[in-house]
Formats: sequence, structure tokens, C-alpha cells
Amino acid sequence: MSDPLPPGYVDRIAHPTSVKTILIVERPTKEQPGIADFRFNPVFSVFDYGTLKPPVPLDNSTVALMAAFNFERLHEEGIASHYLGMVYQGQVLSAREAIGSRIAPDTLRVRLVNRLLPNHTPSGWDYSVFADPPSRHFVVPVEFNSRVTIPASSSVWKRVERGEITLADLGLPPTLKPGDALPHHVLDYSTKYEPEDRYLRGEEARALAHFSPERWARINATTRRVSEIMTDYAASKGVRRDDGKVEYVTLDHSNETDVLGDAVTTLHEDRLVLDGLDVTKQAIRDAVRRASPAWAAEIDRAKQEARERGVADFRTLMDPAVKYVSPPAEFFERYNALARAFVNHWVGAVVYHDDRDLERRLREFRALL
Repeated sequence: MSDPLPPGYVDRIAHPTSVKTILIVERPTKEQPGIADFRFNPVFSVFDYGTLKPPVPLDNSTVALMAAFNFERLHEEGIASHYLGMVYQGQVLSAREAIGSRIAPDTLRVRLVNRLLPNHTPSGWDYSVFADPPSRHFVVPVEFNSRVTIPASSSVWKRVERGEITLADLGLPPTLKPGDALPHHVLDYSTKYEPEDRYLRGEEARALAHFSPERWARINATTRRVSEIMTDYAASKGVRRDDGKVEYVTLDHSNETDVLGDAVTTLHEDRLVLDGLDVTKQAIRDAVRRASPAWAAEIDRAKQEARERGVADFRTLMDPAVKYVSPPAEFFERYNALARAFVNHWVGAVVYHDDRDLERRLREFRALL
């Protein structure tokens, strides 16, 4: 039996691969978006597998506070989003108010839109529902990745080697080498609703979303501007932003009103490096591969088999005898402390009092690696 709904909510939604529980304040209709709260749970998700519960609960208030802070910064730059505020003890407040009060809510209030899902067929995924959507508002089924650098470890180079994409597709010269400076922020696209993120060329992504060329150009221009703004802000904090991901929701399909959705430039969405150390979820991915190499390899194998056989969900092909092994509790304790210290640094205030010494938290976390 699920827990009873907290007061003020009419329903809840929980997706197996999301760290968020969506608590619905007002249900959306076919014509109008609703209102919901995104509560960030103390779990994580890696490799498209689903959520995993660490031995020490993750303090994902860091993700909520960072997202709210960034949404408000972008709003000041004229970039609209689904974000409405933060929720703390039943009250809605801004990130600025939360930071000023030295509190870290784990919940964002947003405009809630419908989810239109593609169908899996023997020939692949069918996105025709987006050609004539049954609702005026919905989540755009594409994730927009912005790449500021493309290091040798990036999946981009593997895709180039396999012939899935060319440097020209990314607007890059054929002589570019791993680690070279990029002439501009590179946009890359992947599917949102498929069990495994599938990367797409730009025109493939546009066709999948059934957007006009003009509408696609506008959403790309917004994505580039967001990437530039957040990269510049990161640099002002001494942080290198290597890449990031944004999502969009359509608030009015008739008027082609597309705004930022989900979260933006958090420890879950972006690759952020401080003093040579990646402080984002990549650190958790790396720890999982160290602690559970056979399980991570089994995910890679099952994904490949699913692609070859046209199976919708790679997880159904995994060998249940290959067990997940968690990184130790100490890893998550130190990661929590590092994340809290980093968000203090990012927002320019001591919200997390016990983790005010960022240099110490960096040093302690680095000692585990």
C-alpha cells in the first residue's frame, strides 16, 4: 500500500527511472496545463536502468536548490520555463528567499503538462502521436544536449567511429581532434522516452518531434543561449562546464509556445568540473562501475542485444544472476558533503552550514578516488 497523499495534493506520479516524485496540485486538462510539485527523492539513477537506493540517502535538495537558482537567473535573461517556485513546509517561495533564509527545500513547483508517449513497433519507435497531438500541451520528446568541449572520453567519438554521426553533422570541421577547442557550443539530441537514450542527428530529432524548421530553429537558439549563459556563470565561479542537458515542455502547441522544463544545470544534468574534479553525477556513475563492473557490463551487453533484436526495453534482457553491488556508504557520505559545499559556492551563500569549507570537502572526496 502506498503512503497517503500529503495534504493539498490530488494525485502522485512516480517513474521508475526518475529521482523525482510528481505531486499533483491541479490536474492538467487537454486544453490547460496543471500545477505540480517535483519532489527530489534521496536516490539516484544511472545507465538508464532505474532508480537505486544508496546505503546513505542522497541529499538531492542540492539538485532542487541549484535548479531553482538557475531557472531564476535564466528568467532574468528573458528565458521562460515551467518553474514557478520552491515549496517548503507547504509554502511557495523563490530560490532567493530560500537562500536568504538558509533553507534548502527538496521540492520545485512547476506547470504540469501531459505526457504523450511513442509506441514501440516491430520496425521501431513510432512518434506519430506528435504529428497531431491530442493535447495542446506536452513534454517535448527530445533531450537537447549542449557540448562545450568534447574530450576523448565523450560518447561522441564512439558514435563517430561507428558511423552513427559525423563531425559535419555537429557543425564541426573534419580535422577536429579530441580535446580541441570547439568553435561554438555544439547541440546534440537524444530521445527522452525510450528505455535507452538514443542519439539522433538534428533533422532526425526535428522529424521525431514533428516541429517545423522555424520552430526547431527557435528552440535550438534558446538551447545555445542557455548553454552560453550557464557556462559563463560557471566560469565566474571557477567551474568548467563541459556539457549539459535541457528539456522543453510545450505550453501551447497552437502558438508553438515551448519553454524550459525539468531542471537546468544541476549536478544531475551537467558535467561540472572544479579544481580538476567532476562534482556531478558522473562521479556516482564512475563509482558504480568501480563497485559493480559486471553489472555495468551486463547493462551494456543487454543494450546492444536490444538494439540488434529490436526489443523495446533492454532491462528485460539482463541476466538476473548478475547482481548490483553498491559503492560503500562512505562514498555517499562524502559525495553529499561535497555536493552541499558546491551548491553553497554556486549560489554564493552558506545554505548548508556544516559544509561551508569547499576545499576541505573536495580534498576529502578526492581521497576516495
